[in-house]
Amino acid sequence: MATGTITIQDGGNHRDSGSTSGGAILATFIPTFTTAVIYLAIFAGIRNTYRKFYAPRTFLGTVPEKDRTPQERASGGHWFRDFRQLPDRFVLQHNSLDAYLYLRFLKIIIFICLIGSCMTWPILFPIHALGGGESTQLDKLTIGNVTKPSYFWAHFVVGTGFFLGILVLIAWERLRLIGVRQAHYLSDDYTSRLSARTVLWMNAPRDACLPESLTKSFGDDAIKAWPVRDSGDLEDLVQQRNDAAYALEDAEMDLIVKAVKLNKQKGRTNGANTSGNTEAQNAVPRSKRPTAREPPFVGKKIDRVDRSRTLVGELAERIESHRAAPSRNIPEQSAVFVAYNSQPAAHRAFQELTFQPRLPLQDRFLAIQPKEVLWKNLARPVPERVSKASLALVFVIAFTVFFSIPVGLIGTLSNIQHLADTYSWLNWLNNLPPVAVDLLTGLLPPFLVSWFTSYVPKLFRHIAKLSGEPTTPQAELKTQAWFFAFQVFQVFLVTTTASGAAAVAQQILKDPASATDLLATSLPKASNFYLTYFILQGTASAASNVLNYSDLFELLYYEKFADKTPRQHFNTHAQMKGTPWAAWYPKFTNLLVIAIAYSCIAPLVLGFATVGIFLYYLSYRYSLLYVRQTKIDTKGEAYKRALQQIPTGIYLAELCLIGLMGARGAKVQAGLMIAFLVLTAVLNFLLDRMLRPLELYLGVDIWQEQEVPLLAQEDNIDPNDEDALHGASHARRLGLRVLPDPAPRVLSDFFDSIIRSARDEAKEWLSTPSATREDSAESLKSDEMEKAYLSPAFTSKTPKLWIPKDSTGVSKQEIEHNESSGVPTTDEAAEIDEDGKLHWDHDFANVPIYKKPVRI
Repeated sequence: MATGTITIQDGGNHRDSGSTSGGAILATFIPTFTTAVIYLAIFAGIRNTYRKFYAPRTFLGTVPEKDRTPQERASGGHWFRDFRQLPDRFVLQHNSLDAYLYLRFLKIIIFICLIGSCMTWPILFPIHALGGGESTQLDKLTIGNVTKPSYFWAHFVVGTGFFLGILVLIAWERLRLIGVRQAHYLSDDYTSRLSARTVLWMNAPRDACLPESLTKSFGDDAIKAWPVRDSGDLEDLVQQRNDAAYALEDAEMDLIVKAVKLNKQKGRTNGANTSGNTEAQNAVPRSKRPTAREPPFVGKKIDRVDRSRTLVGELAERIESHRAAPSRNIPEQSAVFVAYNSQPAAHRAFQELTFQPRLPLQDRFLAIQPKEVLWKNLARPVPERVSKASLALVFVIAFTVFFSIPVGLIGTLSNIQHLADTYSWLNWLNNLPPVAVDLLTGLLPPFLVSWFTSYVPKLFRHIAKLSGEPTTPQAELKTQAWFFAFQVFQVFLVTTTASGAAAVAQQILKDPASATDLLATSLPKASNFYLTYFILQGTASAASNVLNYSDLFELLYYEKFADKTPRQHFNTHAQMKGTPWAAWYPKFTNLLVIAIAYSCIAPLVLGFATVGIFLYYLSYRYSLLYVRQTKIDTKGEAYKRALQQIPTGIYLAELCLIGLMGARGAKVQAGLMIAFLVLTAVLNFLLDRMLRPLELYLGVDIWQEQEVPLLAQEDNIDPNDEDALHGASHARRLGLRVLPDPAPRVLSDFFDSIIRSARDEAKEWLSTPSATREDSAESLKSDEMEKAYLSPAFTSKTPKLWIPKDSTGVSKQEIEHNESSGVPTTDEAAEIDEDGKLHWDHDFANVPIYKKPVRI
């Protein structure tokens, strides 16, 4: 966004509308840098006091001991040495593949921006400064200051070299990613899981899902199937039962606290072991027991404990009767999970079998874990799946387009001086002090854009789940695609257009013939918005990402005020922050798109981006080492999609250069850039086509060898001709069977060398003693195996209630009442003292409601 140099003339009633000064940049940098220093100082001061929030991966029971981040001491700044010395691969070994790849993605962005700065600054800065225009200060360093057509040869040469380098880097990274993912699939930790050899098929016919059709439908290597049955309203009933059980737990907590306080008031001294049933029953008079109104506010008072206990029992009976109903059968088209006797067999079945070849939606998924499944979406028929997906897409497009209204208005703030001169009712802005104007135009727009867009991925994630996606990783990947499109359209295109075009709109209306010259001069000024945007993101936002004071306040509020029962306290203590890939990846992919798009127009953006993203990389590195737990496992798919989205920046950069070259009369350079744009699109298309089979099926060498006889039969090749078989295998893998020999084989051999190198390196990391895993999924018991891929609506039990022990014996009495009603209850590892304060055992091994998760 462009901001003007502030000069006061005629008593301050007129402001010069010339080139952008460094005032707005300084006005943004000083407060944001100061804020960042304050944030980091606060973080350093309170980090060790609030280790639960700032370093849970060093000690929390939900993190296996072998995966905890080492920490020599829990005091002082000793953690900083570990933070500096731990390599990023530690995240791969002890957190997740996705977490490691995210850090790698940030480093790729930094590398691209740094190399871009080294390529563009020495050449384009002098070209821009001596370009013949009349711009001054920062605008003198943009392409808007170039008026001589011959000077655009520099932009063509530098741009084509930079853009080709990015394409090569993307291809290299995607090939290395294939190798890293293969190593992950072959690691001992992964192969030991039941999910590693399980495939989910959507919309399979009922006959194929029947047990007697297992090997006929899914191959001789299939050993177990879990068809998805119609659950009807079971999921809602289970949710109601659980809510009623937790309401009972809450009411009993109030009852116990009331009893303890009344006991203290009466001065009783007998303990829980000596207190009889009669005394426990009389500890709280009927008139003082926890009550509620039913219906709320207007109904009569009811006893919350009795009412909740009765409701839990009634719902439990309804659930059991619904589960036994004959209508809970397999629909005409259903989803089915199929386990195979080996991982290669599962991969081959995933590659070869399909029941809906013409379905416009993905119909099969590999290595799905039960905790990832969105059960309500599994058994939906094809028309419903397609209609929900279409409606969701329409909503996202409409939302993205109409969101441009507030973002566009925000964009005009950076050119508020022009608006003040244009509209009389804004003339009062001309009387503001220069510092206020710089803050208003430099700091406020990027802050508002960042704040508005931070809530969008949550909405998109909810819509993605409603659209029929079968698992949370698939919903996250769809959200990532939507949010990236939103980021590019709103944060880049709309903001750039609003900030650049608003400044010259009035002049174009007065003199349409001058439109090309005005736009060529003014649109580059929009890059100055992104200078301040990168400053804001790299300083205050990165530091805020480390301090995260809002979530800290939320944690303290729940611990001190909101949490009441032992379960609530435990959940707050045990909960760790997740990794919202759909919010993280698009944000930084778009920042890279912006940097690439402005690389030749305003190269200064690349330098600001390098520093800003580097500071953000440090904040995310700390977060993934000490704070975050991966809860959505895309198995590297999110990183792959981010790499596929990077060429968007190249296309936008080329289009902008074509327009600016044409506007300045550099027709030859513009024509060549058009040809290069076409070449870029073709190269990217071929790269996608060649790598898609390798990325989708992740064929590993040892598995490919088993497929050679099948390829010979399908392609009518002599099974004794090894060269022909090898060539056919490569051509099939690359999807390029139309190319003449030996092109497929040469390409495939080259690709394989890169893939193999990455796979061997990752295998070495994953096989180190520090990365050894435990709790093999092979140890699943027979009953656990039977229920592994059954919907919780059919298997979940009434939650075990956890209430605290008390001196009046009320907890023992409530346990008896609940057990007789079929509600399991315990008062272990928690107690209420005589002042009514709760104490609970923070050792997870003693917490009665904590179960070590079964790894499937």
